[in-house]
Amino acid sequence: MEELDTLELARRVVELGCARGLTVCTAESCTAGLVAAHLGDVPGASSVLRGGAVTYCDHIKAHVLGVDQRVLDRFSAVSGQTAQEMAWRTRRLFDADAAVSLTVYAGPDGGTKTDPPGTVYVGISTKLGTQSRRCVFTGSRNEVREQAARTALVFLREALEVL
Repeated sequence: MEELDTLELARRVVELGCARGLTVCTAESCTAGLVAAHLGDVPGASSVLRGGAVTYCDHIKAHVLGVDQRVLDRFSAVSGQTAQEMAWRTRRLFDADAAVSLTVYAGPDGGTKTDPPGTVYVGISTKLGTQSRRCVFTGSRNEVREQAARTALVFLREALEVL
């Protein structure tokens, strides 16, 4: 991943959105709004950032965002499928051009054999489609959360570049 600091990444997302007339939104679980907060730190963010949802528990993912309960039951809250559902449904909810979602085992507890603590799924949804990416980070809970938020900004910027 490129070596820009988080504020610079957020600035680039906001500038790109402003230049192209694009809007973004977020759905965050364990990052608890860090991505939206980083975007909000940039002057002019109100032209680009439609809003965000902090959806820590499955009930809120299902009842606020509309994530299919069967997806949560079958794949778990921390999965590529859930990240995709979160991104797609959030984009529709906020009527935005692009949505980013994060669902994370931040640690130190939680996780599974295949998805240990530090596992992050980032979902991206635009009119071109919806996908998710899996990353695994090391460090403290807060370090994992910050790395996840930074990664989400990179993926969001990449999504805006192709719109």
